[in-house]
Amino acid sequence: ADEMGLGKTIQTIALITYLMENKRLNGPYVIIVPLSSVAACFYINFHTSVCSHRERAFIPQLRSGKFNVLITTYEYIIKDKHVLAKVCVCLCVYMIVDEGHRMKNHHCKLTQVLNTHYLAPRRVLLTGTPLQNKLPELWALLNFLLPTIFKSCSTFEQWFNAPFAMTGEKVRLFN
Repeated sequence: ADEMGLGKTIQTIALITYLMENKRLNGPYVIIVPLSSVAACFYINFHTSVCSHRERAFIPQLRSGKFNVLITTYEYIIKDKHVLAKVCVCLCVYMIVDEGHRMKNHHCKLTQVLNTHYLAPRRVLLTGTPLQNKLPELWALLNFLLPTIFKSCSTFEQWFNAPFAMTGEKVRLFN
C-alpha cells in the first residue's frame, strides 16, 4: 500500500477500525484531505459520507451524527465551517488532517479556521514530509494537536533553545 501512495490511508483506516471494534468509539470521525485525494477515493467499508457543495442532502445526516466517517477537503472545511464546525464540536470523536505539514504555518487560513471553529477532542496529523529545522513550524503542528500544552510559540522556543544558549561560549572551569 505504501508503494501505491496509500500508506497513511491504510493506517488511518486501520486506526479507525481498531477504535470502532476494540474501543467502541463509533465516531463520527472527520478526515480532512486534499481535493486530489477525494477524487482518487475508493470504497471504504464504513457508513461514509463525502460532503461537497453539490451534496447538500447530507446536511441533515451530518447534523444528526448518523455517520461514522466524514471525508471532506481543506476547501470545504473552510467554506462550510458554519455547518461542519457544529458536527465537530458536538459529535466528532477524532479529527484527522491528511498532509498535516500544510499546517506548519500558524497563520495560514486552514490552521486559523481549524483552531477557531473546530474543537474536536482528539486530533491527528498525517504527513510524510520531514520536519524542517524551524521551531515555530514544529510548534504550530504541536499547538494544533495539543493547544493546552503548547500555548505559546515564544515559550516553546525558549524551552528548546535553553540547552543551547551556552553553546559557543567559553566556560571557565578552573582559576
